[in-house]
Amino acid sequence: MRVTERVVDFINETTLKVVSEEVQHLGKRAILDTLGVTLAGSGEDSIRILLETMGGQQGNSKTSLIGIGLKTDSLSAAMINGTMAHALDFDDVNDSCMGHPSAPVLPAVIALGEETNASGAELLEAFLIGFEVECKLGAALGKTHYAKGWHPTATLGTIGAAAASAKLLGLDKKGIEAALGIAASLASGIRINFGTMTKPLHVGNAARNGVLASLLASRRFTATANIFDHELDFGQVFSEDDMDKNHLIESLGSPWDILSPGVTVKKYPCCNKTHRTLDATLKLALDKGIHPDNIATIVVTIPPGEDVPLIYNKATTPLEGKFSMQFCVASAIVDGKIDFDTFTSKNVARHQVQQLSDKVLVVTDENQAPVVIDSGGHVTVTITMKDGSSMDRRISKATGTPTYPLSDHELNEKFTACASKAI
Repeated sequence: MRVTERVVDFINETTLKVVSEEVQHLGKRAILDTLGVTLAGSGEDSIRILLETMGGQQGNSKTSLIGIGLKTDSLSAAMINGTMAHALDFDDVNDSCMGHPSAPVLPAVIALGEETNASGAELLEAFLIGFEVECKLGAALGKTHYAKGWHPTATLGTIGAAAASAKLLGLDKKGIEAALGIAASLASGIRINFGTMTKPLHVGNAARNGVLASLLASRRFTATANIFDHELDFGQVFSEDDMDKNHLIESLGSPWDILSPGVTVKKYPCCNKTHRTLDATLKLALDKGIHPDNIATIVVTIPPGEDVPLIYNKATTPLEGKFSMQFCVASAIVDGKIDFDTFTSKNVARHQVQQLSDKVLVVTDENQAPVVIDSGGHVTVTITMKDGSSMDRRISKATGTPTYPLSDHELNEKFTACASKAI
């Protein structure tokens, strides 16, 4: 049986009835978290510009723009809500898909679900299927996809959004096959745009393109029937590894990726690759009562590849700050916390933070195994004071990871904090 056909069968035949209560609960947690960060992102400048640009070009008014109080067509809603979901880089993370699994999928199924009057159970079912296809495809594709410069949240997210949308629309096997084929040609997004408004636009585009692919397929728009079974298939084009097709077809739903390796729910609204370092830095700062003016140097020792997405040594804008280890560490020490206010123009420009960030040195420990987007190995933060004394802290897993997950109560608190920015 062809690989494409097996993937199509999984999308077509899987129902919520065969999904365990534990997986369903994790799906609901992911939905709640993504709704929260979407609400928090609704007031960003990137969303204002997107709304201004798309004004007058939107279609019918059946689907909601989350947190804004307006309605539009499903394609526009998926794009704008998807951009909101990733605007603050506060959305969940998964190692298999090498990025953010929920943000491209949920806005797609919400847009179509609202337009078609789908039930909550139908939305959850479609969301879990899209999430699973996206993540298992990422695991099969290999790490060179990310290393090459692609933004997997955008590329794989397009496929996940298409799978979820096709399920929600009730497409038959031929329709699902076409939707995946169309989506594969719409998949795009490169990492060089990290730290700009275009990074979250990648996610909005992925959500929109997933919806578009499924809507076109529902009207018998044609596409290749062998998107995972050709010498120039998705894996050959997007990866320098040989795509592990056996893993893709054998692992779907066994176990569900949302269960294992699981999902990281972010504690801080910035790049996930800063989070272990921030946990260690904040623990040192709060336990030792460190005053920023007394610090001589801060050395952050990381495994090879940990800093691949952290492309700004010196942050000059809030978005750059989210992808700067130096800025995040300096802010954590100055403020004793990392939250929404950390990433404002005023706080980024502070002399004390900028001066301290210059004292942060990121060092690669070549004795550790390389990481690309996963969280292997450990990081160590060493702070040396001007009097010569020093202190350090080592950490392997950050708060919010599957190893140290946020409780349901803590997740509700995060949701409330996010939602209060818009509601």
